[in-house]
Amino acid sequence: MSVTRQVARAAQRGLAKLIRRSGIEAGGGGRRWQGAPMLGTPQASALAARGTAKARAAGLSINTPFGARIVEAWASALVGKGYQARSQHPDPTKRRRLNDDFEAMANPILTPLARALVRDGEAFVQIVTEDDGGLRLKLIPADQVDPALTRELGDGARIVAGIEYDAADRVVAFHVLREAPGAPFSTFGEVVRVPAADMIHVFDMLFPGQVRGLSWLSPVLLKLRDRDEASDALLMQLKTASLITGFVRDLEGGAAGFDDGASGAQVNVSLEPGAMRILPPGADVTFSNPGQGLAQAVEFLRAQDREIAAGVGLTFEAMTGDLGEANYSSARVGLLEFRRRAEMMQRNLIEAQVLRPLWRRWIDTQALAGAIPADPDALTDYRNVRFIGPGWAWVDPKNEIEAEIAAIDAGLKSREEVVAGRGRDLEDLDEERARDPRPVEGAPA
Repeated sequence: MSVTRQVARAAQRGLAKLIRRSGIEAGGGGRRWQGAPMLGTPQASALAARGTAKARAAGLSINTPFGARIVEAWASALVGKGYQARSQHPDPTKRRRLNDDFEAMANPILTPLARALVRDGEAFVQIVTEDDGGLRLKLIPADQVDPALTRELGDGARIVAGIEYDAADRVVAFHVLREAPGAPFSTFGEVVRVPAADMIHVFDMLFPGQVRGLSWLSPVLLKLRDRDEASDALLMQLKTASLITGFVRDLEGGAAGFDDGASGAQVNVSLEPGAMRILPPGADVTFSNPGQGLAQAVEFLRAQDREIAAGVGLTFEAMTGDLGEANYSSARVGLLEFRRRAEMMQRNLIEAQVLRPLWRRWIDTQALAGAIPADPDALTDYRNVRFIGPGWAWVDPKNEIEAEIAAIDAGLKSREEVVAGRGRDLEDLDEERARDPRPVEGAPA
């Protein structure tokens, strides 16, 4: 054995002893760790699994009740009834026009975008400039951004899974197939380079350096499929067992007095309400018990449902609609945690990656078309905006409203914060209240 190999083995033995002494099980070995999944290069692993996970998630979201519910529940939580744009322009007339025009353009794509984000793990929106200077938003299927296109461009630039980067790791373009894969008359070889300014790519980055998104259903895809098949198997077992009332046996090993019906000795033993049957001598009847053990199976499936709900970030009640074991306190605690995560996704994905870049591009296009002033000072007023996401409704609004009033009176919250939390704008609310008819003095309440 060479000296180099001896030194290497000695170093390995020393490292193994150090790991064992450290007490950190995650870095140790042994039989219990054999076959455990590992992600040595999570960026490459996510990119390799993206396409298969996306296809499986699409199939399960269409063909299984819980798969469909997961997608719809998250889409509803992310976009709800839509976002409100609130321009900070000092002119109230222009502010109102900007808000209405932007909402009319952006809100229709948010629901399918949210579905694609959850199901496929990412969503692409191409911004198309019309001849009149307006913008048209085109939702692009994830696989239309060519995932097979990866190559070096020289000087540090490269294309990874259809996304082009410069030497400074900035996204500069997307390479898009002219037709979506599977579309009629599609030509898979023809790729169009779309500048990054004309494309919005939204996904939840799980690892630094991740290029493409991974389906939100990825942690539960296998369990979701097995759970659906187990439910179908139990249903078919119960259905088949329910068709059989009992079994007639001859303790002497004969036909229990029954023949093939040719001699007329065949006896009808089917059951009817109030019926009594006389069986031939030697016949013994055993009744079947359909559904035996079903309660334990249902409880086991409910445990699987809890794991699936945890894997996709939903509460058990939100995914299954089963409120049998919930009370107000437990449901509220679960909703608070879920809404905290949903608000994080709303702010970091929908608002930061979609709405704000889209607003800036829309304003710049309006300036280039001459619809608004193009000088820097005026553009600053037009670019300033904030967005109000969909609000949350509580199951006990009386207690919530009283708590919010107390927080406002104590100076812990502002009216604007409370109103925004309900998905409304304070200015709109005050205008609506000003238009409300005033009660006439002396009139009965």
